[in-house]
Amino acid sequence: MDPSFAEVYRHVRFGQPRLVNLAASAAPRSWRRHDLPVLTGPEWIPAKPLPLDDIRLEWRPVPPPGHPAREARPVSGYSAALSGLAGMGHLFDGRIYRPLSIDFSPGGLCLAFTSAGYFGHLDETEVLAYEAAAADLAGRPPTGGRYRAALGDPFDLAARTTCFGLVVLTVRVDGADSGFYLHRRDGERVVAAPEMLHCVPAGNFAPAGRTFHGTDFDLWHVIAREYVEEFLDADEVQEAPDYESGPLGGLAAAYGTGALRLHVLGVGLDPLTWTPELFVVSAVDADVFDALFAGIVAAGREGTILVGPDGRGIPFTEEWVRHYASEPATRSGAQACLTLAWGHRAALGLTTR
Repeated sequence: MDPSFAEVYRHVRFGQPRLVNLAASAAPRSWRRHDLPVLTGPEWIPAKPLPLDDIRLEWRPVPPPGHPAREARPVSGYSAALSGLAGMGHLFDGRIYRPLSIDFSPGGLCLAFTSAGYFGHLDETEVLAYEAAAADLAGRPPTGGRYRAALGDPFDLAARTTCFGLVVLTVRVDGADSGFYLHRRDGERVVAAPEMLHCVPAGNFAPAGRTFHGTDFDLWHVIAREYVEEFLDADEVQEAPDYESGPLGGLAAAYGTGALRLHVLGVGLDPLTWTPELFVVSAVDADVFDALFAGIVAAGREGTILVGPDGRGIPFTEEWVRHYASEPATRSGAQACLTLAWGHRAALGLTTR
């Protein structure tokens, strides 16, 4: 007898580290580079960190046509099943920026996007985790499903609707006493990486307002909103955020003066769901960090932040970075971000013991 939806979803929630590891192990070597636990396309991991402001965004107003692989999906209405049967009624079909291409060239990194809805991501990308979990429970290879095979090329972003994740490793910079932060994600509230450790903030590139091609079509603005939501446990901004006042204004001032510095380390796909993610390091001077996040909420609605000794972060040392970068419960994107940040620590100006 095939497992029920509830049984499979429970396996997605609590068995994800195993499923990710199996998916990564089964991926062709040509999909893997730099010995990172993610799938990466050619030149997706640059030789040195790139300032966030150097990343170019391109808007394409017309989405590509539907892909025949949709007919092979194991659950045609995965989003509806999650909202109903899995008891995640808080989910809603919000707007997202759907990535269409990721191009590295001598001129830098260019990302092309169009419009989409979040449920499209659940139904066409996140559903790969469900397919793998169902196969695993049935004693079959998790990555041998019909839908994954029908999609074929994980780097063909036009073949499916997907989110574009922003994975931001936050480092409180305090000389040799610098520290980083991780997030233990609450599986009852989040779909991606449930019950796993992840960087914080981490979220999807998406507009807050109704207009796709406006002030929200900006990587920094979305990262700033994620900081307010995940570090300060504020409500998700739904309409017309004011990026120049309140907590968002404080972040903008820190970014403008260089007290908060953002660098891109590369792009990778989660081996299980094939969701693309941008790996970013945010280095924040200690005094500015303490002022911006004086009201940090360690136990928030989406999970618990690992704040380290006295709230100063987990020590940014080889021992602790290697520990969490190799911990099975750490999401693959966070493992990649930690590994790359440590390798580029000198270029990032991060002093270590």
